[in-house]
Amino acid sequence: MVRQWWKCHADDADEGAATAEFAVVLPCVAAVAILVLCLGRASVVSMNCQDAAAAGARAFAVDDTGGESKARAAAVAAAGDSATVRFDRGTDSVTVTVQCPVIPDPTGMLPTRVTGKATRYF
Repeated sequence: MVRQWWKCHADDADEGAATAEFAVVLPCVAAVAILVLCLGRASVVSMNCQDAAAAGARAFAVDDTGGESKARAAAVAAAGDSATVRFDRGTDSVTVTVQCPVIPDPTGMLPTRVTGKATRYF
């Protein structure tokens, strides 16, 4: 009798298991996806910030007449209006440092500002 009851109800014993497993795994997958997206965004902003520093250093070295204003404009054009640009002049070089803001991630593990630095020799 028990054997016969088990045969009838054995298929129903696992019903809902996939839903329960999905409910446990979904938040983990979502958290990893969000972290990967935030990390990717921080990497892209970091590369853009480095490119902006290189563009500013190049503009400073190429055009002595405009000097810092044209170099600052080139760096801001590459990095965006919210970037901070700083110049350090040496006797035969200029170092351009650009700081760019990054949208903070929900965990607060990634930096909120990234820095790009480029040195150009005359």
